[in-house]
Amino acid sequence: MASNSLASILEKMKSGSITEKWGAVCAFDRERLNRVLQQQWIEIYDGTQYLPVFSGQMDLNESRTEFGVLKDVLLGKPLLSFEPAALDNSRAVLTLSILGGTFTANEIDAGVLYSYTITEAQGYTLKVVLDLSLVVGVVDRLGRVTLDLSKGTQFMCNLAGPAASQKKLGEFFNQCFQELPLERQVYELGILDLKGGSDLTPTNFIVLTQRAPGAELAGAANSADGAVVVLVQLRGSPLGGDIPSKDYFPYLIPDDEENGVKKYSATLVLAREYVSRSDDEKLELIRSLLFPGEKNVFVEHSRHVPYDMVSFGSLDPSRTTITIEPWIHSLKAGAEPLQYRALRDGMPVTGVTWSVSSLNTNGSSGQIDPGSGLYRPVSAQAIGKDSVRNIVTASYVDPVNNQTHRVSALLLVTPEAMTVSPGYVSRHLGDDDKVTFVATALSGSTLTWSTPEYGSLVATGNTAVYTPPAKEAPFPDNFVLQTIEVRDQTGETVQACVMLSKFDATLAIDPPFVSSLARSATVTLKDLSDDVPVEFERRWQVLGEGSVVDGVFTAPANPIRAFSAVKCEIWWGTYLVKTGFSVVRLSNIDVEASWTELTRFSLSALRSTKAFANGYQQLPLEARIETDGARLTKDEENSLKLVYVGSNQEVEAVPALQLGIEYDPGGLVRWAQTREENRFKPFPGVAAQAEPDEEARAELPNRVNLFVVTRASQPEKFYAQFTRADGVPKRSDVHPGAEDGIIELVPEPAPTPVLEDYTLSRRRVAGGSGPGGPDTNDDFDWHLNTTDYWDLSYKRGGTVGVTFETADVAGLNSIVQWESTFENERMFSYTGFAYNNLLLPGDQNLMKYDFTLTTQAGMAPSFLLKTDLEQPLAEGRFLIGLFRRDDVLQSAKSGLTSLKRSPMRVVLTDNEGNRHALAVRFESSDRNRLKLGFLDE
Repeated sequence: MASNSLASILEKMKSGSITEKWGAVCAFDRERLNRVLQQQWIEIYDGTQYLPVFSGQMDLNESRTEFGVLKDVLLGKPLLSFEPAALDNSRAVLTLSILGGTFTANEIDAGVLYSYTITEAQGYTLKVVLDLSLVVGVVDRLGRVTLDLSKGTQFMCNLAGPAASQKKLGEFFNQCFQELPLERQVYELGILDLKGGSDLTPTNFIVLTQRAPGAELAGAANSADGAVVVLVQLRGSPLGGDIPSKDYFPYLIPDDEENGVKKYSATLVLAREYVSRSDDEKLELIRSLLFPGEKNVFVEHSRHVPYDMVSFGSLDPSRTTITIEPWIHSLKAGAEPLQYRALRDGMPVTGVTWSVSSLNTNGSSGQIDPGSGLYRPVSAQAIGKDSVRNIVTASYVDPVNNQTHRVSALLLVTPEAMTVSPGYVSRHLGDDDKVTFVATALSGSTLTWSTPEYGSLVATGNTAVYTPPAKEAPFPDNFVLQTIEVRDQTGETVQACVMLSKFDATLAIDPPFVSSLARSATVTLKDLSDDVPVEFERRWQVLGEGSVVDGVFTAPANPIRAFSAVKCEIWWGTYLVKTGFSVVRLSNIDVEASWTELTRFSLSALRSTKAFANGYQQLPLEARIETDGARLTKDEENSLKLVYVGSNQEVEAVPALQLGIEYDPGGLVRWAQTREENRFKPFPGVAAQAEPDEEARAELPNRVNLFVVTRASQPEKFYAQFTRADGVPKRSDVHPGAEDGIIELVPEPAPTPVLEDYTLSRRRVAGGSGPGGPDTNDDFDWHLNTTDYWDLSYKRGGTVGVTFETADVAGLNSIVQWESTFENERMFSYTGFAYNNLLLPGDQNLMKYDFTLTTQAGMAPSFLLKTDLEQPLAEGRFLIGLFRRDDVLQSAKSGLTSLKRSPMRVVLTDNEGNRHALAVRFESSDRNRLKLGFLDE
């Protein structure tokens, strides 16, 4: 691999600008971005947006002679790579590991070809070629670099061997992703804060991908490496720029190492025309680089100016980030306890509260000590399912700021500590087609393979090659189950099975393969012989353990073997007409109690059936569900969605990474749903009841909350629907008592503000007050150097007070005014603004200014822009600071002309979700007072 040292990058940059007319360029390397993806993937398991398990059937070839069956397939963490990157596109490959489930391949005529249980150690993956996307939030003005699984261009899954089959499996997953709610499709890679008044404030950007040097060479160790390159348009460069040449644009991530570890993972380049700007402005640009959940930060290591300015750094975990070890783990039921640890900045965290819950069972989560984090799994018999997905959560309250942190880990609990692939396969006597078995063990110890009675086995470590017996070899029956057992040094075992046959089965049995049957459970098998008279004799026989009567197979109470086969022969006297078989995988667990039908499924509003039609105010609903058996699992709860009564179409999801239906005068979305509560105040109504704790929850009906936002003008009727564990949809409008399964929601027109409902009130905080009171001119005539705070407030309808949840000052962040137009005028006023953003700690004390004003701050020896407020600002409040001076000569400050031409454009969203688009300007020919108006939009 060619060297790409920091020194070599700087040498390339000396020859001229590399920014291609863009204001700035950012680059982030694959390794650190994958850590960002990993954090998001595990974090979403603490909510409802995680990917579900996938089950279904798909063709495996174009001729449709083979088909595959997936059951409960669980996709793992996403990994980004850059094989298709070329710097002229935003293409990348996202690889998702497969953690669990089963896969069975079938041939239309021959029946089951092979089947196996999937574990992460087997290395099966789904690869998705996709383009990185740009999403800009209208309210929060954050530009997000995202990966959208539903927008992949190529999908390949290696659960099957042939390339055609891998493509067909990929197409199946593509279709599954298309049907997912939006919030389950998207990952964030990085964020640019597009708010601010500096010329160095990002206003837009495009995203490209670039391969690492040498990655394109055949056999290169770094073939997957590369970077995400973000070309940033700054406020001071309104025209943007060009796509850089892949032949000349340098790879901006140095490969220098420190103690054997890569030192750099992120780089920021600032165009030469901005290099002379103050360090504060440059720091503001660096601060605009954000990452999901504030879990990672850009840490600058060195800064250089070969031509453009370049800052080399790393994407490091923030010091407040808490992680869990292990963050993903597989454990056998009944195994020894597992110790979890919570870490912050690499050190153990004390005062953590631990909890565990299961996504797909009600009683198999196991137990975790809430204080120590020691986890004990359930026994193998009590696990209830072939695989249990548990979420381990650590909660911690920071004693410094009283902020609560939650972090989760995924724990997979299975009945077996070993797996072998394939678990089942069929072969004819004399077949040249050998079988390669691959075994994995959680212990990682040496494996021993049994010697088969029929055929031969050559084992090497965790791999063994099986050769079927010769065609002329002695054979006891038409069909024989050959068991192959693998044992590790701890005594754990796993079995595979080969169905050996003298000839193709002539009779089809439905189902041909049962992927799992619990102890003493039954399955009804049917011979598909409609062309054979019913008076012909059917003889059923078990090959292995269990019993069968007239096609009803009963599994053994304590199975020793992993598989049994049930053979059916059709006889006419002494003549064998047809024969075939079904294979059953035996499970050594007691299946958890389930349910069949609903006894209640109601839908009601928690506060009111009304909400302002502003797209943000949520209308909280509750679905109450009771069954004829067990409670719903969390997987089933989390599948609940709202559906239109009129069209039976699912209501659109609130777009990923947004708070609601964002402001768009030409938008078509009228209703949207989410399971996540946002920060806007609901419509007035009866307060919602407190959520029950986990213990109380077990005794109550399933109560599932969802939230609706609207920009509609007419009422609409809805029902709810969720998916049972076996994939069957259940609706709230078709069950006993269905009259309460439909709800009508009413959009309330968003209030139309009038200026009389706003108050812009002045208070003098520095410089002294005149004797005549605040409403006279004495405050201004007696004192020429003052600070006034103009507090903005609003009362809906003149009576209902609100606070502001978001504030965006677009364009000018400050305005200025001299007392007259004379060039020798010195009586000068300027403004700043302050907003207490609840999401930004410390924001309540910060006054912000336009950077045009900042660069002109040397107006007089005593002139200093004051950033600290005289008094802290209450939550959700917005104010404008008006600063008056008597020593700023108008003729010397022509650079401030732009701040005189236009008003401040302030767009606020109040805590009820309503929008306020306001213009703030000086009174005409008056540097002392501000006035309010509406923006022309």
